[in-house]
Amino acid sequence: MQVSCRLNYSVSKLQGNIVLKKFVLIFTFVIVGCANPADETVEALNTLEFQPGTMSPATNSSPDELKSLHSTNQQVIANLTTEIKAARVDHLRSVDVFDNRYGIDNVFQALTRLEEFDELNNIYLKDNNKDGLVKINKALKPITEKTS
Repeated sequence: MQVSCRLNYSVSKLQGNIVLKKFVLIFTFVIVGCANPADETVEALNTLEFQPGTMSPATNSSPDELKSLHSTNQQVIANLTTEIKAARVDHLRSVDVFDNRYGIDNVFQALTRLEEFDELNNIYLKDNNKDGLVKINKALKPITEKTS
């Protein structure tokens, strides 16, 4: 009788563990499913290491090539900005702006980084700095590949 009681206790404990494991697994999938792709973009932008370079010596770059690089960078910056705003800012209430529970400060930081990249992109075009334009493109490319 004592063996039977221990066996029943062990079986019910095992079943309880299985139910708990299933719950944890399902909960994990729900949380991952609710993750916003824009959050990954925000995190990637905020952790991006980028040091603006100095003016490099003029290379044999045509104005068309520079404008093409500039235009590509502008499009990438605009797409990332639109994606982040649509996912995290467009439906924001004014009371949420200063509420850190929503992580909105990280979103605004990422949008500021994009504005900085856009301004730097314009400066590099004005200075005919092909290396700078290429550097911006290379820095943003991994982020755009994640969101595609």
